[in-house]
Amino acid sequence: MAVNTLSLKIADITIKVKSDVEFKRFDDLEFYKDFMIKTDECAYCRLDHKIADAPDIKTDGGYFSPLNAWRLSRSGRKNVLCVGPSRKMGRPENLTVFDPDYSKGKMYQESGGELFRGFIDQFLIANLLSRNNGFLLHASGVAWEGKGLCFSGPSGAGKSTLLNMFKDEVERKHLLNDDKLALRKTGNKWRIFGTPWYGESRVSSSSNAPLSELFFIHHSKTNHVRRLSAAEICPQLMTQALLPLWDEEATSRALGIFQDLIESIPVYELGFVPDKSALELIKKTIK
Repeated sequence: MAVNTLSLKIADITIKVKSDVEFKRFDDLEFYKDFMIKTDECAYCRLDHKIADAPDIKTDGGYFSPLNAWRLSRSGRKNVLCVGPSRKMGRPENLTVFDPDYSKGKMYQESGGELFRGFIDQFLIANLLSRNNGFLLHASGVAWEGKGLCFSGPSGAGKSTLLNMFKDEVERKHLLNDDKLALRKTGNKWRIFGTPWYGESRVSSSSNAPLSELFFIHHSKTNHVRRLSAAEICPQLMTQALLPLWDEEATSRALGIFQDLIESIPVYELGFVPDKSALELIKKTIK
């Protein structure tokens, strides 16, 4: 039986998937085209993929199940991720069994519509980043004059608006994303990485840049910027980061990662009006 291999690289973390079906059958592969690589480098996670009914696995119960959209359970030391509604014999549409450190997994799908179901990849990257000095953040980001600028905030705060302001300032590949970024310390430096998971602007890039400034943003009647204290920064990071809250150790590690970021990178509150005057204030703030 032929084996098909797909490698994705997000935030310098490589996921390699092997399957006995052709990947071109999956509707979501175009979404990841800028993150596909051809490499023999060591993968952070290796997934074996099958189109088959999910096996009947006895678990210790669902210990994390937000809004019934997905369920994470344990079976011995293994982590069992179920995504999608239950189908045959109460089994999920998609089931993946991961090793404790998420370095290996076996994925079973009932059908071949989408490979990652718009979630499994984010779940995996969030777990792998937490073990490798990083995290996902609700943020837009741009690489401007060799500096990585990160604009974080909830939906409606202006992430896409700010990214759009830079469209005439940089090449498209330097518009990293308008909704989710990966922040990761590599060596002794923090970097921001584009991810595939864009928002309303549908902008994403596999590029990255050294993180220069982090702004927590909101719309305002006037432009203003204020340097934040460590006590102000941590709660906002906890709110806007996409942490693997199902893993107590990972959540604990995040506090240390946040502390390192706070000590290394200037962080600001940015209130702005949606015009070029905000862009000029940002440029004046950058060191």
